[in-house]
Amino acid sequence: MQVILDQEQQKQIQELINAGIAKAVKQATDQRPYLTRAGIAKYMGVSPDTITHWANMGMPVAVLSDGRKLYGKESITQWLKTKEVQQKKPLTGITVKD
Repeated sequence: MQVILDQEQQKQIQELINAGIAKAVKQATDQRPYLTRAGIAKYMGVSPDTITHWANMGMPVAVLSDGRKLYGKESITQWLKTKEVQQKKPLTGITVKD
């Protein structure tokens, strides 16, 4: 199946690709090991409310002496890995059509 796009569609797709690449490069080159709640939410691709929820579930949080909270990229990644579960049975009822 061949899809034909006009110039405007091609331009929009290219802009989306470029924006995605720029975002990925920025995240990959961010060397800060600890981020604020807003920063870690952006880094993880979730909302700040999700970070708060995860912290209430036991996600590691560094609390500084002045009360500020920082979130470690590596410790959160490790914590999330402990939450992974294997799918017990395959999904059914899903049909993919071309």
